[in-house]
Amino acid sequence: MKKFKKTAIVVVCAVALAAIPPVSNVSATTMQEAQDSKNEAEGNKKDAQNVLDGLQERQNQLISDVEVLDKQVSDIQTKITAKEEEEDQLNTEIDDTKKKLAEAQVEEDNQYAAMMKRIQYLYENGEVEYIDTLMSSASFTDMLNKSEYVEQISSYDQKQLNALIQTRQDIQDYEATLEKDLKEVESVKADLETEKDNLNTTITEKNNKIAEYSKDIDAQAAMVEQYQKEIDAADAEMAAIQKRLDEQRAAQQQSGGSSGSSEPQYYTPSGGSYMWPATQGSRISSYFGPRSSPTAGASSNHKGIDIPCPTGSDIVASAAGTVVVSQYSSSAGYYIMIDHGNGVSTVYMHNSQLVVSVGQSVEQGQVIAKAGSTGYSTGSHCHFGVMINGSYVNPLDYL
Repeated sequence: MKKFKKTAIVVVCAVALAAIPPVSNVSATTMQEAQDSKNEAEGNKKDAQNVLDGLQERQNQLISDVEVLDKQVSDIQTKITAKEEEEDQLNTEIDDTKKKLAEAQVEEDNQYAAMMKRIQYLYENGEVEYIDTLMSSASFTDMLNKSEYVEQISSYDQKQLNALIQTRQDIQDYEATLEKDLKEVESVKADLETEKDNLNTTITEKNNKIAEYSKDIDAQAAMVEQYQKEIDAADAEMAAIQKRLDEQRAAQQQSGGSSGSSEPQYYTPSGGSYMWPATQGSRISSYFGPRSSPTAGASSNHKGIDIPCPTGSDIVASAAGTVVVSQYSSSAGYYIMIDHGNGVSTVYMHNSQLVVSVGQSVEQGQVIAKAGSTGYSTGSHCHFGVMINGSYVNPLDYL
């Protein structure tokens, strides 16, 4: 691993140094506010993403349901086609029945006319008493029941009467068949209408649900995007705050160096390197840079290194500095940010416990937290990151 050496030549007097106020304390509140805004945006984004994931899951289920509905639609259409063919066949049979009914009616009329001619003939030939009796009958049945007159009717007339009776019976049979066919046609048409209505209802419901979910998903995706913009804005604000903090420190150091003793003092940090933050972990499970997201919500562009270590083990400050963040985040869990000056900051995430607070000065190697697995984490570890002027860099370049 590369060694990070920084040499800061600061001209100060002992009296002037004592008079300089702690810059980090002045800016910590602003930094904290920016971090709070980021944390809130991250929480909102997580909630919005959960809703979005739920909508997409239900939409995917709907798509599966639609496939089933499409199969049902196909089956219904097949049935409709079959019933339409059946309807055509029934209409043909009804037409044939009507034709036969009309023919039977003509035959009845002809036979009745022939009978009337026979009766008229008998009447005109003087058989008045026979004819009067026959004509006084209330019906054909009554006429036949008068057995004393049946013997007087010729065999030809008897056959004609029997044919008339049979023709009337045939007409009645045709009428019954026609009524039955009409009821069957009405039933088929009713079934067709019901199935068509069900089909249209299913299609309408499907289209409405698809449109509803698409609209909700678009709106929710826009919310997720907006929260990400807020997160990016908070990151930019934190970087700007860090820059202002460094500028203030530089200005105060320059101001202090212009008064007091004329003999300058030169300060070089001891050790010359950043310390490994995990006291009980030396393996790196995830390096800086692109990676596959290990868990829901975790970044696929890793901004630090992950060092597996036991829960509760000591996490120490990698270098001396001032604590500017010590709090909980939905993504980072319990985490700490330390300002080391000159635009350099370090972060320590996913802790189970924080033992230092904002504004506190810490020494290199001082215990600042206890390792854990809070936030977006798959196991107890220390996520260690290094920021230069608000931008994350590879920590291995500084350890």
